[in-house]
Amino acid sequence: MKNILEYISTNWQQKLIVLLVGLLLGWLIFGGKTESNHSHEGHQHAKESSAAEATVWTCSMHPQIQQPNEGDCPICGMDLIPLDKSAGNSSPAVIEMNPDAIKLANVQTTRVERGQSSKEIHLNGKVSIDERRISSQAIHFDGRIEKLFVNFEGEKVRKGQTLAKVYAPKLISAQEELIQALKTKDTYPELVKAAEQKLKFWKLTTKEVEQIKSSGKIQEYFEIKADVTGYVIKRNVAEGAYAKAGSKLFEIADLQKVWIVFDAYEKDLPFIQKGNEIEFNVSAFPSKTFNSTITYIDPVIDAKKRILKVRTEVNNLDLLLKPEMFANGIIYADMKHKGSELIVPKSAVMWTGKRSVVYVKVDGGFEMRDVELGESLGESYILKEGLEEGEEVVSKGTFTIDAAAQLNNKYSMMNRPESEPGTPNLQQYATETFNAKLKDLLKSYLTMKDAMVETKAKESSQAAKAVMKALMQMKPSNLDLKGKAMKFWTEKYELLHVHLADILKNENIEEQRKAFKPFNEALIASLKSLGTGAEKLYIQYCPMADNDTGAYWLSLEKEIMNPYFGDMMLNCGEVTDTLIKEEPKSIHQGHQH
Repeated sequence: MKNILEYISTNWQQKLIVLLVGLLLGWLIFGGKTESNHSHEGHQHAKESSAAEATVWTCSMHPQIQQPNEGDCPICGMDLIPLDKSAGNSSPAVIEMNPDAIKLANVQTTRVERGQSSKEIHLNGKVSIDERRISSQAIHFDGRIEKLFVNFEGEKVRKGQTLAKVYAPKLISAQEELIQALKTKDTYPELVKAAEQKLKFWKLTTKEVEQIKSSGKIQEYFEIKADVTGYVIKRNVAEGAYAKAGSKLFEIADLQKVWIVFDAYEKDLPFIQKGNEIEFNVSAFPSKTFNSTITYIDPVIDAKKRILKVRTEVNNLDLLLKPEMFANGIIYADMKHKGSELIVPKSAVMWTGKRSVVYVKVDGGFEMRDVELGESLGESYILKEGLEEGEEVVSKGTFTIDAAAQLNNKYSMMNRPESEPGTPNLQQYATETFNAKLKDLLKSYLTMKDAMVETKAKESSQAAKAVMKALMQMKPSNLDLKGKAMKFWTEKYELLHVHLADILKNENIEEQRKAFKPFNEALIASLKSLGTGAEKLYIQYCPMADNDTGAYWLSLEKEIMNPYFGDMMLNCGEVTDTLIKEEPKSIHQGHQH
């Protein structure tokens, strides 16, 4: 019994010790782990909260905007996006973007492929009368217009219709000769033939001559009948007037076939050929498209306008097309190359002066790459160098990626991989006469720019006339520039003249703005090289202009007033550079060196 009690006591003590040890280990393991987990989770939440608080929000179009909270861009009103801080690629030409940033920026890519090169050539023209269908209605004998049956221009006449009644003394005498000759026709038949021939020479018909012979009566008044069917486009006579033989009484045009005469620029001539298909429309029927082919190309270029006439012929049986209507035409010209060419979308290309760059999709992000472009094909370019077939280029969201590259100190439009050769400094060659004329040009330019800011097409076109007048005063032949300066200005003058002419001929503000972009590029390059006629000018830039390809302009004020959008996005843009007039002192020093 004693042994049993000792065994139970010993066994109970052992179990108690095991139980106490188990409780201690359980507290150490589970209690400590729970506390550790809470501590870890708390630390994790703190990190996430800290990361959320550190998020910087920026604008894809204006990367200089950085705010701690989301909202709208104070410049253009676009939604702010999180600043992408993931760009850690070692290559300075590659910008990395996480999937969320790409999705928010709505970046789209297009594969570079080979295709048949087709160039869109846009032409402006107007409906004209087919000159081969204009007839002159003349009088073939002297006479007085007793009665006029067609009294106004534009009236329709039919062939054989009586246009006027004429009193002709010579015809009366000729009739008398015929009647007298008939009395001796058996003896002198040749006299009858001569008298008949005389009347027919004055365009009396055989029927009219036979009627005189049969009636034996002299006809005092004669009718002038229409030779053709058409519309009177010119009336040269009035009732009661005296007309000499050969005088043009009317000009009549057949409008059932008309010409459409377009203006073509020299640069487009290599792509325009006789037989090219052309489609056009007129503002009176905007939903109707007319199709025809080029039938004639003028061999001579207009010396003043630097354009050449291109003509097509159109059937106009329903008379929808009226002479002098304006027409807008497009020629889809196939480019003549040995093989199909690589094509790159126009929206993928960014311009930085003389360089053209695109962003190419690579592993981990997008790489900025220089490309060499060929002919413009409307919405795309022929690609000469810089890309391989099958590579993907960013075709939408290009400036968003470029803005991210700028913020992460990668290669971008503003931070180029190699310094581009600047425009030559030729200010020491600019004479006082040149500077004075340049100042006048800038004054009229700023007026035109302000009209575009206010979206006033008519005022812009009027201002462009003043710009053209000032530009014509700066013809290279009228200036005393020398050497490099003359060569440089001659090139820029031609560009300025061509693009300004585009602004002048268009009454649509959007078409004016399209031509305003290349005009500014040529003007800014000229000012950088030859100096400016103002003390200070700001070069301003909007990346969203011209379908997100970007465009520059000049302003006297630092404040952004966008001429490419007007009230729609008046303050969209930024100052990229400042032009300051060099002092004469520095110019003299340049001569001394």
